[in-house]
Amino acid sequence: MSQENVEVARRLLEAFLAGVERGELGAGFDSGAISEDSEWIPPAEVPGPSASYRGRDGFIEFMRMWTEDFDSWSLEVEQLIDAGDDRVVGLLRQWATGKGSRVPVELQFAVVYELEAGRIVRSRAYLDPADALEAVGLSE
Repeated sequence: MSQENVEVARRLLEAFLAGVERGELGAGFDSGAISEDSEWIPPAEVPGPSASYRGRDGFIEFMRMWTEDFDSWSLEVEQLIDAGDDRVVGLLRQWATGKGSRVPVELQFAVVYELEAGRIVRSRAYLDPADALEAVGLSE
């Protein structure tokens, strides 16, 4: 199952990135890789109206909040790691340009994807990839 789980995460991220290009932040939910009521848990350090977001609408709400201060925003998948126990760690990098400041920013972060029955049911983001690896019992 482990390589299959990595492929599920890859399929989700590919659909999400293609959707971003089209302006459809919820496109990942059309991939079949994620449960319709999947939970998105942003990094603990990120302020927001909610500690977690559910389903397509919740994820879109978070993404709009996350990207609202940027003129441009892009994401790259650096690596997907099988973490066992139906978990995959995605090492990701985002680039953005501030709306008012025009200052470029870059962030490397990680997401732990939890799967049940071949679909992602929970995604927990970490600002420090080492924290995500530690959370699943791996070290860098």
